[in-house]
Amino acid sequence: GIQGTDVAKQASDIILTDDNFSSIVKAMMWGRNVYDCIAKFLQFQLTANLSAGAISVISAAAISSVPLRAVQMLWVNLIMDTLASLALATEPPTEALLNRKPYGRTKSIISPLMLRNILGQSLYQLIIMFVILYAGQFFLDVTSTVQEIQKDQQAGRKISEQFTMVFNAFVLMTLFNEINARKLHGERNVFKGIFRNPFFYCIWIFSFVAQILIVTFGDKVFSTARLNIKQWGYSLLFGVGSLIWQQILLCIPIEPFSKCFSAVYRTCCPWCYKRQKKTEEEEEKGEEEEEEEEEEEEEEEEEEEEEEEEEEGEGDHKKF
Repeated sequence: GIQGTDVAKQASDIILTDDNFSSIVKAMMWGRNVYDCIAKFLQFQLTANLSAGAISVISAAAISSVPLRAVQMLWVNLIMDTLASLALATEPPTEALLNRKPYGRTKSIISPLMLRNILGQSLYQLIIMFVILYAGQFFLDVTSTVQEIQKDQQAGRKISEQFTMVFNAFVLMTLFNEINARKLHGERNVFKGIFRNPFFYCIWIFSFVAQILIVTFGDKVFSTARLNIKQWGYSLLFGVGSLIWQQILLCIPIEPFSKCFSAVYRTCCPWCYKRQKKTEEEEEKGEEEEEEEEEEEEEEEEEEEEEEEEEEGEGDHKKF
């Protein structure tokens, strides 16, 4: 502690400034919470980036036009970076964090569970956006089909409602997936503890209301077309579908994702992979040595107890 001698302080690795061992528990809890907050933010951001990048590249190659405009991408990036970091990085710690085993020094921050969530949610978002883009005219009452989009752009006409639907559905799916991103370890109740963090629900409500205003009144600035009630209903349905899809993803085993993650990690960063394996082997070896030492100590204690019992028995025999 802080009241210890100078020699003890110099020889120690940690000094308790308040002479209270509970400070170590709090430090562990906050350290694990910071780690989890970073992982939550990465899980959310990688999903949105993967979906936005894929829809932009594929649509540009297929129809020579990108459904997400530059100013719309700025708004999406504002949701993903600034607002999401404030919402997900301010989660308060809980005592449940102390029940979990600590992470290894070389453990990747992206776990197989996170990889399953990232790939699964990205796939869902891409499927919905391509359905809107290629089949939206059949159920969304849009004014332009994919075949007419190029003509509209060349003729300088107003933006297609299909592009606005893609943008609106993508933002709503991203917002609802932000709720999913709060959980990292396969929890099914993604709403648990949501009201413990006022930053999260205030930012989420602000983003949702801002999206409504952008689509409704931001036609000139954000290149959007006004949507009717039916189109808004479908957009909201696609957003809520992210929550339902997450429950389905939790039923998928993670073994294939673990193998895929290990293969990618081994290929992209072989030096890190070798270092991680070496560290894991050293940790396993250290654990085995500790177990052997504990067994030896238990055997010594048993032998000492037997010797004490024998000595007591001999003493009683002499008295008799």
